[in-house]
Amino acid sequence: MKKIIFNNQHGERSAFHWKWSAFLFIFAVSLLLFSSCDDGDEEAVRYAVDVTVQYPEGYADGTPSDIEVKATNTQTGTNASAKTNADGVAQFSLVSGIYSFSVALETEEFAFNGLLENTTVAADKSITVTLHASSLSGGLVFKEIYYSGSPIEGATGTTGYLQDSFTEIYNNSDEVIYLDNIGFGALDPVVSNSPSVWVDENGNLPDRLPLFGYSFYFKGSGTDHPLEPRTSTVIAVDGIDHKTDPAGNSLSPVNLANADWELYVGDINNGKDADAPGVPNMELLHTTITTAFDATYSVFGPAMVIFRFPENTDPADFASNEANLSTKPGTTKPQHLRIPKEYVIDIVECVNHDTNKREKRVPSDLDAGYTFIASGTYSAKSVRRKVKQIIDGKVIYKDTNNSTEDFLQDQTPTPFVHPTTVDQ
Repeated sequence: MKKIIFNNQHGERSAFHWKWSAFLFIFAVSLLLFSSCDDGDEEAVRYAVDVTVQYPEGYADGTPSDIEVKATNTQTGTNASAKTNADGVAQFSLVSGIYSFSVALETEEFAFNGLLENTTVAADKSITVTLHASSLSGGLVFKEIYYSGSPIEGATGTTGYLQDSFTEIYNNSDEVIYLDNIGFGALDPVVSNSPSVWVDENGNLPDRLPLFGYSFYFKGSGTDHPLEPRTSTVIAVDGIDHKTDPAGNSLSPVNLANADWELYVGDINNGKDADAPGVPNMELLHTTITTAFDATYSVFGPAMVIFRFPENTDPADFASNEANLSTKPGTTKPQHLRIPKEYVIDIVECVNHDTNKREKRVPSDLDAGYTFIASGTYSAKSVRRKVKQIIDGKVIYKDTNNSTEDFLQDQTPTPFVHPTTVDQ
C-alpha cells in the first residue's frame, strides 16, 4: 500500500494563495453590496402617506375598512395600492412626486368612488378621500365609444379618417327602457388638454353641464323606441360600411351600414352632411358649431353623456329656453346648452393619451376617473366597458361611475357584438 506524502512547503503556499484569493473575492463582493445598498438608499427616499377613506355623509355603515386605495404617480405612471385598516386608513410609502389617489368599490346596492388628484408628495402627510355613492339599480350605460378614427392609406402625420366613429348604448337592466326624448352629446371643453373654464368661484365644476358641438335626442311620444333588457343600440356618425363604401376608408375597422341611428345635422353648413339611406336620424337638439358638416367628436378624447329630460318636458322647448343657455366664460358666443347633473343617465370621461393633457371636465360624483386610447389618434381603437357578469347568456357590464375601473382601453371596435367572457 502506497502512502501519499504531501510536500509541506507547497501545501503552505497553496493554502496561502487560497486564503488570499478568498479574501479578494469577499472584498470585491462587499464593495459591490455596499455600492448597491448606497445607491438604493439614495434612490429610494420614501415618505409615509396616510390616506383616510370616508363614506359620504348620511351613509351609516361603519368605517370603510379593508378597502383598496390606488396611488398613481402621474409623472411616471407607476401604481401602488394599499388597503384601509380598521380605522379606515390606507398607509403608503411613496417616493416624491405628484399623485392621484382613487377608490372604487361596490356593495349590493351602491357603487362608491373617490378621487383625489394632483397631490404633491414631498414629505410625510395625511390626506382624506371622501367617497361618492351611486345606485346599482341598472339602466342605460355606454358599452363602447369609438372616437379615435382610423388611418388613411398613404397619409402621414396627424391626418386620418373620423367619420367612422360610433357610440353604443346598452340596457344594463332587467326591464325595457324607452329611449324616447333621451339626449346624447359631449361636454365642453371639447378636449381635456387644459383646465375647464366652466368652474365656480371655488374652482369646482358646475352642476349644469355645458354641451359642445352637436347634441341630439331620440324624438318620440314616450314608447316609440323600446330597448330590450341586455341589448344595445348603435349610434353612427355616418351609417355606411366604412370599409367598402367609396365615401369611406379602406383601413376603417367598422361596417356601420346596419347602425340603429345616425347623427345627421341636416341643412346646417349648406347640407354637406351625407344622409345614409336606411339608417334613422336622431333629432338635432342644439349646436355650438355651424361650420362642421359632420357630428364628429374629438379624436383626442370626448366626454360623452346621455341624459333624460323630466317627464312632460319637450327637449326642443328646453333647448330654446334662454334660461338653459350660457356663453362660455371669457367669450361672447356661441351659447352652450346646459344640462343639470340630475338629468345624467351615464357619462364617460375620455381624455387625451398624453399624461400632461388630462384635465377633468366631469364632476367626480358622476365619473370619478377617466379612460383613454393609449395608441393615440387615428389608431382605429375604441374604449369598451368591462363585462362584470354573464347570466343566462346575457352580459351585465361593470358600472361603478369610475371610467378608470370600468373601461378597457385600445380595443378593436365591435359594434353590435357583446363579449362571451367576463373581463378581469
